[in-house]
This record gives sequence, structure tokens and C-alpha cells, in this order.
Amino acid sequence: MSIEGTLRCAVLWLVAAAAAAACGDGAGKHSPATRSEAGLRDGSDAAAESHGEAREETDTKPSQDRREDRIDADAADAARAEAASVDAASVDAASVDAAHSDAPGVFVDPEWPPDLPLPPELDFPPWVNMPEPGRIVVSWRTVAKTTGRVRFGPTPAYGDVRVTSGTAANLHHVDLGVLPPATGYHYQIEIDGTSAVRQGVFVTPGRASWRFAHFGELHAPSKAEEVARSAAALRAFRPHVLVESGDMVDVGDDLDHWRSYMRTSAPWISNAIILPAGSNHVKGPGGNFHLKDLFVLPGNERWYPTRYGQVLFLTLDSTASSNSDIGSKTPDFIAEQTRIAHDGVDDPAFLIGAWHYPACSSQFASRASTRAWIQAHFVGPFKDNGGVDLILVGHDKYYERSMIGSIVHLQTNIGSVSPDEPGDDHPDCRPVTTRRDTLSVGLFEVNGTRIAARIVDDAGGEIDTFTLESRGARPPK
Repeated sequence: MSIEGTLRCAVLWLVAAAAAAACGDGAGKHSPATRSEAGLRDGSDAAAESHGEAREETDTKPSQDRREDRIDADAADAARAEAASVDAASVDAASVDAAHSDAPGVFVDPEWPPDLPLPPELDFPPWVNMPEPGRIVVSWRTVAKTTGRVRFGPTPAYGDVRVTSGTAANLHHVDLGVLPPATGYHYQIEIDGTSAVRQGVFVTPGRASWRFAHFGELHAPSKAEEVARSAAALRAFRPHVLVESGDMVDVGDDLDHWRSYMRTSAPWISNAIILPAGSNHVKGPGGNFHLKDLFVLPGNERWYPTRYGQVLFLTLDSTASSNSDIGSKTPDFIAEQTRIAHDGVDDPAFLIGAWHYPACSSQFASRASTRAWIQAHFVGPFKDNGGVDLILVGHDKYYERSMIGSIVHLQTNIGSVSPDEPGDDHPDCRPVTTRRDTLSVGLFEVNGTRIAARIVDDAGGEIDTFTLESRGARPPK
């Protein structure tokens, strides 16, 4: 889609925001199966029971099954549609905005709040979910069962408020509704009966210029110290979207490991929309139950689409050993979403796939059969239905950029460096840059029909760069 198309889509979304029905909402293209605006569900009880753990009491996770505390988000939509943030933050992010601002001299990005210690009442810092385009859900977890609220708005004065239910809980999900596009928001969570607050920011999709970050192999708690070294680079870049290719924790069934993950990620996780993926360390029947409880994701939360501006992300669970339907249903999902992405109707400028197991790797000769499986079941359906621009993975614990024809395949490792015996890469793969000696994070600047990528180490030093140009219409075979 052209820059003009992206901006035209934003205008349409602004006009219809109060009705929550424009530019890719529940009735539009590339929307997930929409959870009911009036419904909330209590999560994966059966999955929790199957792991022999008592499921914690959870507050307000949006879905189709039940209504407990959905607060009407429409009343202030008209006022929000008029607002825009004009703040700039770090030098790196501000320079990007200045070069590619949609309106010269106007910055959509709100300033990130300082990285302060977590209040003792908070177990996890807040994080930002987007279960459909423009619909924002703010989540957090408290040490004790509590109630609370989210204040939010396009300036630090906020202006709107959404509250949790009257039932005290540890885990909270507060739906802010479908918000106007291309708008920066400040928010603050508050815990009733205490002075504890925590602030964050987010930007709704709709700008022609924006940023995302990618990393794999965070592996909390064992690699938390290594991961923390990348905080400065991430805060300087100020991404709007975080793409995680699985293995956020060592053991997905252990809530203490998720606690370490959230606290390690506290310098950045409250300030960008997060897209997590299942993996061999984050797995379970029907998907990992902690991942599904903690995050509010589209569709079945295991393979799901996210449309942010001119990019369509397809996040996939590639751990076929845990669920046979990954091999039987995921290829059909990829094929369908890819065909729609290239059908000539509101097409994204870029299609990006994100999952855990690599399709290319010049290391780990012992994993050749896994690469062949991913090539056949994941890469193949993309190729056969119009193609994919960028594939983001983890697992092999080193940095490598490869090419599969014209597809860029990228493997990053924010927490662990441990490549294995080289050899037996897939024959369709051509390694371009390989680093066996460093941690890595991918920083991506999207500007219209161009993506500029910069890969940095844990000290912020540059280890690789490349650019992607939109290839335009690519009809399925």
C-alpha cells in the first residue's frame, strides 16, 4: 500500500473511530477473529488444570465468553480524535522523527517515562496489547489481589479513565477500546488503596513512519543479566512495536520465570505494543497457558495476524512437537493470510513472519531436519501465495542474516550466545552476515515503502545493516 493509501486509511479510521469500524477493525481486512466488545473470558482453565497448577484469579481479559467489567470506551472517542502528542524523547528517536515526520515539526511520539524502580505493590510492570488494529488493552499484575484503574490521553494530563472490575484480582487487563490512529498516548496505572502508580506510553498505528524491534532468546531468569545490557539501546530507539520470537523464559509453566521476564523487560515493555510467540520453552497443549493468560492477542493467540500501519505481522507458534495442529493448520493459516495480503485490496507494503525455529542456520548441523520442516510447512505456504518480505526467528543463539531467494531471514539473540557445530544449512539458504560472538537486537525503521534495519549488540554497537523496499503487488501463484 502506498504512503498515500496509508494516510487515507488513517483519515477513514478517524472519521469512524467512535463506531470502532474503520481501517482494519473487526470487519476489515487482516483483522483477527474479533473478540466481542461486550465480552470477557477467564482464559485457559483446562490448560492450567492440565499442568497441575491452580489458575490465578484474573481481571478483565477481553473475549467472547463473558462480560464482567468492560467499560464503555466510546464516550470520549470524539475528543480523542482531535488530540495528538507533540513530544519528542531521546536524541536517536527524535532524529528519526525529524527526518521522516508525517507533518514537518510535529512529533507523534510521546516521551518515554523515566526507568524507575517498580513500586512494591506491582508484581509485573504494565504492558501493552493490541488484539485488533487500534484497540489497546493495558495489562499488569499486582502482588496482592487488588482493583485499580488506567488514566490515559494524548498528553501527560491524561483525560480519560478506565477501571478494573469490582472484584479484586492479581492479573488485570483493561480495555481502552479502539483509539484514533497515528496518535501518541500517555497512560498511568493506579492501584486502589495505595499510592502506587506506573506510567507508560504507546502509539496507535496509522503513521507512515514508525519503528519496531525484534529479539529472540531472552531466556529469563537465566539470561536476565545479559538481556538487561540492551536496555539503553532499546530505550534510545523507542520502538512502537516489540516482536519476540519465543523463549522469553526458561520454563513457560513457571510464573516466577515470567516474573523475571517482565521485570527484566521493565525499561521498555510498558512503552510499546508486544507481539510474543510460542516456542520450545514456552509451550503446552493448545499453547502455553501463562502466555495466553498474560497477553491479549488476536485469534487463537498461537498463530495470529497484527496489522500495524503498512506492515502485516504473522506471529506463529512453530513448536510442532507440542501440538500436532501446528503442522496441519498453520500452513493453511499462512496461505490464507498471505493470499489476502496480496489480493490488491488494502495490501500491506510489507509482510513479516515471526516465529521461533529458524528456516536457515549455518550452525547446528544437528538441526537440519527441523530447518527442512520449517521450510516445507512455514516458508513454502508464504512462497506459494505471493511471498513474504522478512522472517524473524530465534532459537540457535547467535546472529545471522540469510537470504531465501529475495526473502530476508533474520535470527537474533538478546540473551544468549552459544552457536554449535557449523554445517548442513538448508540448500535454499544463503548466509550473508554471521556473528557467533555477540548478543544482538534488531532495530527497524519503517518509512512508507522502505524499511531500514540496524542490528546492534548489547552495548549498542552496530553489527549489521540492510534495507527493504516494498515489492508491490505479488499475486499468488
